Amino acid sequence: MTRFLKILFSALLLSAVFLPVTSFSQKKVVKLIFAETVKDAEGYRNATLAKGNVHFEHDQTHLYCDSALFMRDQDIIYAYSNVQINQGDTINLFCDSLKYYGKTKISKLQGNVRMRDKEYKLVTDSLEYDGNRSFGFYENNAVITSIDQDLKLTSIKGYYYANDKSFFFKDSVRVQGETYRMECDTLEFQTTTSSAHFHGPTTIYLDSSTVKCVAGTYYTKESLVKLWNGAYLLEKDRQLYADSLVYNDATDIGEGFCNVDMYDSTETIQFQADYLWKSSNNDTLIMRDHARIIDYSKNDTLEIMADSIFHYQDTLTDDKLSIAEHNVGIISGDLTVRCDSAYFSERDSIIKFHYNPIMWSDETQMSSDSIFATYYDNKFHQLEMYHNAFIATEHDSVHYDQIKGKMMTAWLDSNKIQKVYIEYNAETLYYLTENKKDSLGNEMEELSGLNKIDCNEIYIYFKNSEIDRISFIEQPNATYYPMDYVSNKDLILKGFLWQIGLKPESGFRE
Repeated sequence: MTRFLKILFSALLLSAVFLPVTSFSQKKVVKLIFAETVKDAEGYRNATLAKGNVHFEHDQTHLYCDSALFMRDQDIIYAYSNVQINQGDTINLFCDSLKYYGKTKISKLQGNVRMRDKEYKLVTDSLEYDGNRSFGFYENNAVITSIDQDLKLTSIKGYYYANDKSFFFKDSVRVQGETYRMECDTLEFQTTTSSAHFHGPTTIYLDSSTVKCVAGTYYTKESLVKLWNGAYLLEKDRQLYADSLVYNDATDIGEGFCNVDMYDSTETIQFQADYLWKSSNNDTLIMRDHARIIDYSKNDTLEIMADSIFHYQDTLTDDKLSIAEHNVGIISGDLTVRCDSAYFSERDSIIKFHYNPIMWSDETQMSSDSIFATYYDNKFHQLEMYHNAFIATEHDSVHYDQIKGKMMTAWLDSNKIQKVYIEYNAETLYYLTENKKDSLGNEMEELSGLNKIDCNEIYIYFKNSEIDRISFIEQPNATYYPMDYVSNKDLILKGFLWQIGLKPESGFRE
């Protein structure tokens, strides 16, 4: 009888432990699957104390530990020592102690916390995990490492979304990859695409460059960054800024959009545009929309502006080639140019201006169908002017010295005209001046007469930007008019057009 009562008592005790699980199993309540010893917990109501290889199951979640206190009415588990949680075949959590809420599937892990899936491992000292949403977060520093890649992430706060395979990091975020290092304030890391999405000030240290930005995405496998809200690409001798920037560190190819500004400190050249494409080592640059090149390498800055500019630099010889198209403007010291397209080759020191170029030097304007200019040491030295060549120098808004011919060659010194040779159908119209004194005794220059000369070939010499003397290869046809006898029809040669309004002005961004 006594033995029978003992068996009956044991059966009732076990039924007390497992009956709630059986009765509500369809509601996916917590189940105690195994323990070496099971008994009622003293001092607790409806509580079970389980010890030895303890195993709980709830829905598809399994919990293992050395010992546990199970509050049956509340579906709460306090687990201790060698605690492990498995969710499906993807998430595994380990810690020293844990509190598990069965009604919400929330786990609070403490001490030596580790969470891992098939690709990543997270280590921290405390973690809260929501099994319903497969979501975990920490608030006191963590280290995340990749199982099969050389990747390490650290931050003070962080969130992990297991279903989306994504991390969200906040505060003092640091990322160390095989070929890069990243520092930022806020970062979202998508493990499926190995992409890092950052918000706030961010610095990325790449193999041979540094990126600074406030928002963007870094695709780590492709070494590709896409940045916006202002970004800098810093290299050893170059600095590139753009409102938006796309850069591939593996190929060293990049694109900048809006307010692009690149400075090459080795060549002391600045490139600006609203769109810029760069090749590896910046050998080739394509710039569009408000494109501009500013060369500071000599005393007189050379500035080229156009709708679009193609710039190439030979890495072996350092020779440069630039092609500018549409609305081209060039400024070199006191000399400026306006044309539709220009071609500059440093190798042969030639700049070719096409489609009715116009040049200004002080008060002198030069134009023709096309101009080939010899340019070196940041100065123009010679101009070959082809077809409908015309030179005009302003005395005032009415009177202009004028030279025209089919072909012209002009020689310059410090970008100022010194001599002009006119071939074929040369015509000149220039004013003679004399010095006079006004009523106060001050000397002043006054126009005294007008010379008109026709000749097949003429050499004209300049002094202080004005015609000083003229040499004729053949007998000229010359006419002199005193100023009192100069009529309106005598003021200009055919084809004269003063276009000072087209003169380009410097406008590069500081």
